[in-house]
Amino acid sequence: MTASRFCPPYTDEAIVAWLDGEMRADEQLAFEKALKRDQTLSSRTAELMKSNQPFAEAFAPLLEDAPLARMTSRLEDVLSTTPENAPQKAVQVSRRALIAASVSVFVVGSSVGFLARSLAPSHRDESEKIRELEAQYMSLYSPETLADVDSSQEVLQRALARVMRDLELPLNIKQLTLLDASLKSVRMLRYDDALISQIAWNHHSYGPMALCISRDAAAQSVALQQEKRHGMNLAWWHQAGYQYVLIGRNPAQQLKTLALQLSHRLAV
Repeated sequence: MTASRFCPPYTDEAIVAWLDGEMRADEQLAFEKALKRDQTLSSRTAELMKSNQPFAEAFAPLLEDAPLARMTSRLEDVLSTTPENAPQKAVQVSRRALIAASVSVFVVGSSVGFLARSLAPSHRDESEKIRELEAQYMSLYSPETLADVDSSQEVLQRALARVMRDLELPLNIKQLTLLDASLKSVRMLRYDDALISQIAWNHHSYGPMALCISRDAAAQSVALQQEKRHGMNLAWWHQAGYQYVLIGRNPAQQLKTLALQLSHRLAV
């Protein structure tokens, strides 16, 4: 029998089946197309994942039973926006990280988010770990991710005030105005005890781009550096006790130019 088991309108059972990797290929494809277009469905998915129970207890069975290989493949296939590029080397992540990464795309409008925690090698220093997580997190973004975010002046000003309070870093919209890019959101993320400000734009040609700012324990200046992680170009520097990481799919030289503009404007 080939009749579809899951079809619109999607029930909570269908959402759980998708999260668990239990849909057939055709059902999965239809669900993921609906997920990108239907704000109500994406919100329900996020709420179902968050639950009103303690996270570890609520999702322990799911985390144990989740089909890791299928989830990894599905995330790469669905969320990658640069399929023409050569496949990146696989990064080992936990079941918990995969599920957290799935949810992160749908809760972009929240005031506080949590970065998925990968099992990064222990020899990496903290700033490199944070760059790895930030790049992994941003690799999940597509233009649709930021399309419906409230980017009114009032909302942005309120978010910038929170950055000032939480990171003791004064910012204003004029500093963050970039050519060919629309400022979409400013919000706080948390990785363990580290607070990270994520300032996101939609670049008119290359899609989502973000400046992530976190405190730098070493508190020493580091000149602008460039690297590539998870298919994303990064331009990063350390300045006056903070690490700044600009991430996007922009060409490396263009991203460097934008990073230099921001570093000059944000110099303390």
